[in-house]
Amino acid sequence: MTIEIKLPIGALTFEDAEDLWDFVKSRREYTHVEFRRGPGKKLIYIAIPTSDICILPQFFKKPSLHHFDLRGIGRMAIMLTKQKMALQSLRENYPFEQWLSDALDDAIRSRERIIKRAYQEYQAHPICRWIENVSGLGPADAIMFMAFIDPHICTTAGKAFAYWNLAGDKSVRRSGVKTPGNPELRGIAFFMAQRIWMRNDCYYKPLAEAKKEYYLKKLQAKGEKGYRIHAHKRALLWLGHLLVGHAWEIWRRFEGLPTHPHANYVPPKSSPSEEPPEEILKALRNGKRINNATGEA
Repeated sequence: MTIEIKLPIGALTFEDAEDLWDFVKSRREYTHVEFRRGPGKKLIYIAIPTSDICILPQFFKKPSLHHFDLRGIGRMAIMLTKQKMALQSLRENYPFEQWLSDALDDAIRSRERIIKRAYQEYQAHPICRWIENVSGLGPADAIMFMAFIDPHICTTAGKAFAYWNLAGDKSVRRSGVKTPGNPELRGIAFFMAQRIWMRNDCYYKPLAEAKKEYYLKKLQAKGEKGYRIHAHKRALLWLGHLLVGHAWEIWRRFEGLPTHPHANYVPPKSSPSEEPPEEILKALRNGKRINNATGEA
């Protein structure tokens, strides 16, 4: 049944979720899915067909999975991570009896079991193969990139950065000002970078160290207090920004969708032992543009 509601051209509405998914999964092309509230706050299911050929199903053991399913998996992973942190805090701060402590340990381990099981469904995806080359990243990080970077919606890297709340000065939180994107994803990108730094990845850590050198010189010259800590945090945030850009690029390329070349291009890591070119590190240390437009990003 069609419902009167203002929609993009070509969009279809459904009252029943099963009818929506029957339509979405019957198409080889990508269909963007949204939910909205209609009259009487009734939930309206919206399908917006596109002409993009979507190759996502070929990477799944269950080819009926859709980008919307990935977003659900991503939200589940965030919820499980918060639950794990809360349970760990309880275990560390309260003298529980052994049986209850064991139950908490089992609940904490359940997160790893669920994420491992989800990862098995899509580990053939190119983002997962890239993640396997990076020390410090794992299945949960692959879930985050796949869940919250939709290559059909994010037609430019800038749109992915905005959604992850990594769009430069616009993403800085100020009192009374709404920032674009999801601050929670910004934090996730930061902690990804932090784990890479701690695990001494041979490609991404030298890039972040080079960027940190530049920030140190810049902030010290300004006489900024605590410039060492600020430089380190800014370098990690820069690395988180780079990781999101690389995940976006890898997915767009494998979907056969265009990416956009620029002169400041740093390519994704392609093997476990790869190290960054010295010319890129030198440019980052000096705050210069990287004269490398051979790739696309």
